[in-house]
Amino acid sequence: MVQEAPNSNLVNIFLGIIAVFVVGVMLLELKAVLMPFVLAMLLSIIFKPIILGLREKRVPMVVALFGVLLLFSCVLFLVGWVLFSSADTFVNELPKYEAKMAIIVNKIEVGMMAGAERFDLQASEFQWNDAFDIDSVTAAVTSGLGSFISFVTTTFMVVLFMLFILAASGDLGKKFKIAYPEHVSDKLANVIRNIDSQVRQYLVTKTIISLITGFLTWLVLLLLGVDFPLVFGFIAFVLNYIPNVGSTVAVLFPFALTLLQFETAGVPLLVILGLGSTQVVMGNIIEPRIMGYSLNLSPLLILVALIFWGWLWGVWGMILAVPLTATIKIVFENLDSFKPVAKLMNGTID
Repeated sequence: MVQEAPNSNLVNIFLGIIAVFVVGVMLLELKAVLMPFVLAMLLSIIFKPIILGLREKRVPMVVALFGVLLLFSCVLFLVGWVLFSSADTFVNELPKYEAKMAIIVNKIEVGMMAGAERFDLQASEFQWNDAFDIDSVTAAVTSGLGSFISFVTTTFMVVLFMLFILAASGDLGKKFKIAYPEHVSDKLANVIRNIDSQVRQYLVTKTIISLITGFLTWLVLLLLGVDFPLVFGFIAFVLNYIPNVGSTVAVLFPFALTLLQFETAGVPLLVILGLGSTQVVMGNIIEPRIMGYSLNLSPLLILVALIFWGWLWGVWGMILAVPLTATIKIVFENLDSFKPVAKLMNGTID
């Protein structure tokens, strides 16, 4: 029996690898359905207290769901209006940056040619200005606007899934009482309640921090006179869900624009200092205090999650990577059988 144990462990490892591969293939192939469903699950956790609060006040479920739908639609309309109006302005303003971009590219090209001659290297005759054709950028933005139908379809599926999930809010505890003995149903209901509360606390806190970060980004850029502050504020809000990488990109995007917009380096430096300080303070000081506890996720696990979900679902996968990983860890922490796995997901040893 002792000799068979290693073989048994090896078989379990291979079975685990095969299971992960199968799940990955399913997630990739069913992206069109699963991604909206995951988004709907996360949103339903946030909106669930509203539904339960209205039900306790004897508000009919249909009316409660309509109220949530109306609130969600208003937020969605506001975001859509900001994005599409800003994108239209962005397309119209792009040509004014063409001359400045051509000058910068020309300086880079001259510097590379001089460096090549200094080291007796053959300089290529490649025209760098052709690589930075402003028309290609405009075409890319315009084609992005062309995906509006796909965006509307995905949004419709998210809303539909969310309404069905919210319609069943509060029924799971009653089903436990019917299906299991009282001591088992109470334990299961308590576990579900803890998971629901902790996940909601994380999602709401992260969303509030992201909103404040986006607002401060907009305010800093507005005060400095940077173009499109509202667009960059929204980008900072979305990218705040991607740790480290998202914060860096949210700072570098407006910094790159200021290099084209302003002649001196004063404003670009202020943008780096202002937005960088905002990201550091909000992410490392304010967020842990508001949340009241740390998820303590391993940095390596976060990196793997970003790569995995980014490969599966693209940019949306990267945005959802950390919320999904955090949700899985919270679930594992509340299940006795998976508590060791939750410990392995920690970034530091307590």
